[in-house]
Amino acid sequence: MPRTRCLPAAVLLAAWGCTAYEKKPLRPDDLLEQVRRTRALAAAGGAAGAETPVLTFGQAAELLREHGPALIRARAAYRAALEFSDVSTPLPNPGVEVGPEFGFGPEIVAHRVAPVGSLSFAIPLSARLARQDDLNRLEAGAAQVELLVKHREEYLRLRRAWGALVLARRERAVAAELIALSRRSAEIGKRLVEAGQATALDVGLLELDLARAETMDLDARLEDAESCSELAAVTGVAPEAAGALSAEALPPLDAPVPGAEEVVALLVANHPALARLRAAYDVAEGALRLEISKQVPDLSFGVNGGGEPGEHRYSLGLTLGIDIPIFDRNQPEVARALARREEVRAQYEAALSEALAGLERARARLAILLEKLVAVRTRVLERAKSQLDLAQKGLEAGVVEALQVLEAERSYRNASIEVLAVEKEARAAWVDLEEAVGRPLLLFPDEAPDRRPPEPYTEPKESGRLDGGARSVTREA
Repeated sequence: MPRTRCLPAAVLLAAWGCTAYEKKPLRPDDLLEQVRRTRALAAAGGAAGAETPVLTFGQAAELLREHGPALIRARAAYRAALEFSDVSTPLPNPGVEVGPEFGFGPEIVAHRVAPVGSLSFAIPLSARLARQDDLNRLEAGAAQVELLVKHREEYLRLRRAWGALVLARRERAVAAELIALSRRSAEIGKRLVEAGQATALDVGLLELDLARAETMDLDARLEDAESCSELAAVTGVAPEAAGALSAEALPPLDAPVPGAEEVVALLVANHPALARLRAAYDVAEGALRLEISKQVPDLSFGVNGGGEPGEHRYSLGLTLGIDIPIFDRNQPEVARALARREEVRAQYEAALSEALAGLERARARLAILLEKLVAVRTRVLERAKSQLDLAQKGLEAGVVEALQVLEAERSYRNASIEVLAVEKEARAAWVDLEEAVGRPLLLFPDEAPDRRPPEPYTEPKESGRLDGGARSVTREA
């Protein structure tokens, strides 16, 4: 091939391997329709073939796994980082220089213009390229940790929303019972007024109890609607998915509070902020190794040749070169990477201190609320129920006045409301403890343990490679 065609051929060969642009417009209307179909289909899932689909917590967790908006974002970020980490850092491109060389003077006896050109290569003497690949894999690992942590956070958020929804519907049932009881008491009070055994003040108090029960029902309906909306926001499905809930929708509260040492160990291994910072520390270590490797300059060698102006001969030369790192040894970037590593270490220490404080507070509050729940169930509600039974029996025997029965009914209503309120606090405290630890502690009746979100982080191997446990960069996450 003539020399004049070598350069265009080399340019075409290099361009052959370039990625072509492919247009992919974002169409909001199409995406809106797709999201609506997904939400509607997932909401209609329920129990296959059932007239009224019953949603279990296990099904809600699967909906979260498949359609949760936060997981969709985290999964997309992880896939992007993983795709980037799959591309190895290339060697530096060779350089080509061509041009004419002019000759002047009385001794020029032949042509005065001669071609001249050079081809140069750069060879990294350090492990800079491998360090860059390692850093890319570490960043993909950090994206995987973010995906796993976000899944755990959304899962615990789902548990909170699910518990609030179940308790709201239980509160609506209690409110309906109390409304019926209050109406009956108000009617009895009116008859007692007519019989001269009660006053208008007594009837007013009974009607006030009825109004409070109706207000309680409105509050429960509001919490039901808000919990349905929260459940839909977490799972990415329509609120209609929560139309009917499983009969055994919540775990019992008779599990003992985990010990202090146990929850601390769980916190260190599972807390979201700590997992993120451990991954960030790995990335900071990788960035520091990369910047240190850049202190070693690249070795350059080249070939140059051309004609001699005024003579019918050609020359060929070889060159070797290297920058002498006397002044620029990548000091600013090395210092930045060192400072970043120390910053992440300090952030981890601060986050650990805050997490321990939150854990202690959540554990102490849960223990007290569980004790209070037992007390109001056994010492308040049971006694109120016993007093109501005695009052009703005494009324039938004619030894107790009707107003005393109404007062016993009022005490029973108040005790029922108090028990429900304390149970709501206790269940919220369990979720607070789970969020403080970073992992679930109670098992729902219809939930399989192997379908829970995986551990968010596993300590890396000593070699620093991402080849172990949930910490490895895999496509299955």
